Amino acid sequence: MSLPSLAEVEHADWTSLQRMCENLGLNPKGRSAVVRMRVADFVRRRGQPPTWRPAKAHQAALLTRIGHPDLAERLWESTMQLDAPGPWAGLGHAQLAGGFLAEAAKSFSRAAQMGEPGAELHRAEALAAGGNFAGAAAACDVHLASQPRDLRGILMKVSFLTRAGFEDEAAKVLRSAIDLHPEAPELARSLGLALLRSDHHEAAADALHAATQRDSKDASAAAVRGAALLLAGRTREAIGVLREALELDPERADALNNLGVAYLAMGQTKPAAVSLERAAKRFESPRIILNLGKVLEAANRKTEAAGAYEQVLRLRPKDSEGRAGRKRLAPSGKAKRSRKASAKSAKKTTLSRRTRSKSTPPKTAAPETAGT
Repeated sequence: MSLPSLAEVEHADWTSLQRMCENLGLNPKGRSAVVRMRVADFVRRRGQPPTWRPAKAHQAALLTRIGHPDLAERLWESTMQLDAPGPWAGLGHAQLAGGFLAEAAKSFSRAAQMGEPGAELHRAEALAAGGNFAGAAAACDVHLASQPRDLRGILMKVSFLTRAGFEDEAAKVLRSAIDLHPEAPELARSLGLALLRSDHHEAAADALHAATQRDSKDASAAAVRGAALLLAGRTREAIGVLREALELDPERADALNNLGVAYLAMGQTKPAAVSLERAAKRFESPRIILNLGKVLEAANRKTEAAGAYEQVLRLRPKDSEGRAGRKRLAPSGKAKRSRKASAKSAKKTTLSRRTRSKSTPPKTAAPETAGT
């Protein structure tokens, strides 16, 4: 007698449920929910769990994930078939995890030739891991030729072009992507970042303004737009935008730093110092602390400024701006100590002359001279 499955018990109608009870020797009387539970309990007690053993492909994928790419590579090679691209893609992942980048790119290329949809993107990752960003972008082009609207492929191409130093090309790709995917606000933010990196500050501010219009709660886009406005020389607008970004996310150290720099450019040293002190508490960056030192120096708080420059040099000992700041503040302290030492020496010399004028024997003057 074969037992019904739990799914059959769950979806059986009342007549079928009663028939199951009769076949299994169970009491068919009672409410339907009670009878159904009675049959299900019997099936759970008497039924045997299905046996399952992972296939070689499953074992190879697991071995790759848990950090044994060499064992996974052997298993993938034992599962190779002439018409199956999956093992070639799995072999590529194992080779990539093992550091064999050239072999991984060849395996992904073979999988792509056999029709694996995302194999070209995997090959792009292998090429990028070896530092060939231009080749990685070209592999993304091959993928996008068959799937031009694939957002993942577009963003990967933009990333590789940026890392290769082709910021203008990355911006062009993002502009076309915005036309294809107007529903994705992150594309406008990425375009603004690409334009900012390529020193097109006005265009970056416009692109990021479009991103904030699509998503008014995008604190990242607002913070970067404030930086773009600041670099474009539109300082008053930058202050307003950075304040809005901090209302959305008060913990953003980059927005606090840029706000402090903007205040300093406007000659407002007190709010600049407050913003930069808050930024330094949230993120101990040499750039932020260096800006804080400059603001404190401009506010004539030289002792605190010297401390900030010393902190910069602890984090980055060869920082030229930190060394210059320490050098600017050091002479005043040395001159003050030198003046005090000169005054003390002159006073002792005067006392010595007075003592000699009173015909004091030379032996009594020796200790004073030694002390001087």
